[in-house]
Amino acid sequence: MAFLRLAVIIWVFGIIALALAATSSYLYSSEAQPQRSQRWVSRLRMALLWPVALLSAGGRARLRRG
Repeated sequence: MAFLRLAVIIWVFGIIALALAATSSYLYSSEAQPQRSQRWVSRLRMALLWPVALLSAGGRARLRRG
């Protein structure tokens, strides 16, 4: 049970960290608005699923690219 609690805590902190990074990138980007918003939503979606993405090579590469 302690392992599950630890996993959930790490997942929540990972979501927060990745969402903050995505929002910072969104705020300070010089891209045009439609592309910037699409990238931000995509990064927020990845922030929610990052533990699943770590299980595959493609997911890890996607997380590194942003």
